[in-house]
Amino acid sequence: MPDAFLESSVVIGLLFRHAGERTACEQAIPAGATRACSRYVQYEVARGFLTSLLALHNISFEYDSYADLHLAAYSGQRRFRSYEMHTWLGAFTDFEAALEAEDEALSQAQKLEEFRAKLRGWIRRGWARLQRDFDLSIDEVGCRDPLPAPFARVDGRMEQILEVDRCGVAGACKVMAFVQQRGSEMKRVADGLNQLPERESDGETNKRIIALRTLLRTDPSSNFKGKTCHRCGDAFIAIEAPATHTIVTKNAKHFEPIAGLLGKQVSVAFTSKSTRPPA
Repeated sequence: MPDAFLESSVVIGLLFRHAGERTACEQAIPAGATRACSRYVQYEVARGFLTSLLALHNISFEYDSYADLHLAAYSGQRRFRSYEMHTWLGAFTDFEAALEAEDEALSQAQKLEEFRAKLRGWIRRGWARLQRDFDLSIDEVGCRDPLPAPFARVDGRMEQILEVDRCGVAGACKVMAFVQQRGSEMKRVADGLNQLPERESDGETNKRIIALRTLLRTDPSSNFKGKTCHRCGDAFIAIEAPATHTIVTKNAKHFEPIAGLLGKQVSVAFTSKSTRPPA
């Protein structure tokens, strides 16, 4: 039976997005494959996607109507990081699709409260399924285990305690042990990405090359900036993925060249244009 290693973009599509996106991700997973990801993938989902979704839930308390929140996001009234903005707009799309399916007339205030409730449900159910539905035993990077679940505070807002400030701290972070063990593959990826034609590279790839080489030069007993590890994310995930598994991703631009350098297989899920699955 084939095995599939799910990268974070596909995990997010399967657990947190609309029905059309879930179907698109399912179609990229080899038939009958067992499904695995890793603690590092879990942490990346929490540090990026869930942090943004929690921020949207909490910022919604600053508005009196769904229309005002929606307008503020789309008009750029708040200063968003690009990843955060992408997450937020996806959440609005999914909510509108859910409302259409429910066919319920709501005031703008009721719609805002319904949106918060949907976000809470997506966050809690998605996180629970991440623990339940996939094999998380792969942990060569040594990411923190277990990660605490998101929870509601007494004021109704939600948070998840990730202790990102421990990333890169000697004694608290285990990444340098992974670097020592898999350094030859890291070097192969950094050197190979550096040889890509300019049209196939981008700013994220250039930052990844620098980050990989920075960690390769770092004294294993020294501290380093946590963002250096975070910028290696796609490379670490591809290195950590077992050679017996097909890497399933939506991020073909970055994973196909990295996997090619490592001699690993990739299956690409294409973003769904419809919120509904095919008939």
